[in-house]
Amino acid sequence: MNDLIHLWVGDDKQGRFINDQDKAMDSLIYYYKDRNPSISYSYHKLFLDNGAYTAVRLNKKLSTERVKDIQEQIDPDYTIPLDFPFTPGIPVKLMAKRWKTTLRNILEWQQTTTLKALIPMLHAWSIRSLICNIQWLQKHANATFIGIGSIVCYGFDEYKGYFGDRQPRKELVDMLITAVQMIRKYSSFKIHIAGFGSSPLMLNLGYYCGIDSTDTVGYKRKAAFGKISLPGKGDRHIGRSSARWGTQKLGNEEKKLLAQCRCPICKKDQSLLWKHWKARAIHNKYVLQQEEKQARMLIEQGRDVFEAYLDSIFARSGLEYLWKYAKLRTRYYPVDHWL
Repeated sequence: MNDLIHLWVGDDKQGRFINDQDKAMDSLIYYYKDRNPSISYSYHKLFLDNGAYTAVRLNKKLSTERVKDIQEQIDPDYTIPLDFPFTPGIPVKLMAKRWKTTLRNILEWQQTTTLKALIPMLHAWSIRSLICNIQWLQKHANATFIGIGSIVCYGFDEYKGYFGDRQPRKELVDMLITAVQMIRKYSSFKIHIAGFGSSPLMLNLGYYCGIDSTDTVGYKRKAAFGKISLPGKGDRHIGRSSARWGTQKLGNEEKKLLAQCRCPICKKDQSLLWKHWKARAIHNKYVLQQEEKQARMLIEQGRDVFEAYLDSIFARSGLEYLWKYAKLRTRYYPVDHWL
């Protein structure tokens, strides 16, 4: 049961916050121009992202051979064949074309590399394409995990948020649950989704909806904007930096909860959380990792136990509507992940 769920914590190539941790996430994009790419920090297991989402956002074209070469030199435990994500506003024909190129790369990676474990990315532009694409992966992909990439859903064309973010919206929950249901029905893959572990609430919501694995670099971004995570809660703003979202302050009960924190910063000098963003980043990472451990324990006890915990934490949150919606969707359209 130890491999039931995963949380991969990401950082930059210096590894300031993830040195010598169990599951480290890194991005190939940081090493793209390095003559001899290598990881400078220690880790137990490494998931190397292929940099495709960043490249699309920056309108940068990645070389297939260069991506393969970097992946083989770093030799991570998991990595992703070069894929071609969708962006809002592109026509369906271009989406289909990008998917065909992604498929060719999956086969090429399997046939020409000696990488340990590949995680192909799943993209789709309709329910029909979602099913067909899953069935293709089930037949051709030599993998244990697949990743949920760009799945076009309601509001995709109008979405103006930071590309690549998994911001809490009903459309995101719909997309996730639909994708998980179809993957469970038409394949035997475990499921990874990028960027769903940035807060304790979203992390737990993702596990409830049926994912097996996710990652986060958002803990650093939030720390830089003066925010900290609290167990079983959303973010609270305590720093001097301005933030355009999530500026809720610590309440009295939350101050008591924070006083009990045993992260490396809080054990040493909790006042550092108010002074330095790096201290907040270390704290946020610790809270998320503890939340993963608790989720693992509750899931092993049963879905009803885990659901009761989510009832309690979302009841005190502004995202309670999202939790109720997710619970309703999974109840009427059950995910057999729990069977």
